[in-house]
Amino acid sequence: MPILCFLGQERINRQFSGAENPVSSDIIIIGSFLLAFKAVLVEGSEVAILSMATLKQLGKNNVLLGVLTGGAASFAIFFGVRQILLLFPEVYVEILTGCVILFFSYRFLRGFKRYYFGKHSFQAKMEKMESDVVEKDLGRYGSGTPAVMPFSLLNALPVFAITLTEGFEASLVLSASGAFNLHWTLIGAGVSLLLLIVISAISYDYLIRFPRWALDLLAGSVLLVFGSFFLASGLYMTFLGNP
Repeated sequence: MPILCFLGQERINRQFSGAENPVSSDIIIIGSFLLAFKAVLVEGSEVAILSMATLKQLGKNNVLLGVLTGGAASFAIFFGVRQILLLFPEVYVEILTGCVILFFSYRFLRGFKRYYFGKHSFQAKMEKMESDVVEKDLGRYGSGTPAVMPFSLLNALPVFAITLTEGFEASLVLSASGAFNLHWTLIGAGVSLLLLIVISAISYDYLIRFPRWALDLLAGSVLLVFGSFFLASGLYMTFLGNP
């Protein structure tokens, strides 16, 4: 796998450093950073909200274990999907990644429409998810629910499932971005994670009360711009370039 990662990255570096490719290296760097930053910020904010909300009911150790294992699984998916993308012929990498990015742009913009123009409430959604997570864990104990949930893999599963669900979506965007520039994709993801940790440490209210429609609109717009650019560049290389 390390050899495959090295060869894949060397190939993509040669592709985007060639004069025949219309994609600017500056645009690739900016796009990789922003795509990773937005993907982790949007999906990670939900994980952070649910983790903080269920901390007392499920216990700090169970929540932490669920988040760490779910996050590790998400990063494994990220690297795995990225390597699959790099196995395709070079000229199709941009088309495939552009399509992935545009799909999630649609998802975020649909979320903006739902929260801004519709009657849906992000806070109500989070409260329902919190209730579901807690009920799944506490329901196994029935009337004999302990005051403090014992530390175990089983008690960490509900948080693990939520983290992996949200992380899976973010990992697909990261995979598409990482196919262009792994270095700046990791930087963007790291900066976003650090920001979430700082905000979570300051106040839970900042996360839950921040207008979700604005976050979805911003993320959807960023993905739409760069997804369209990469897709158009790939189509240009396919039909008008010299692959």
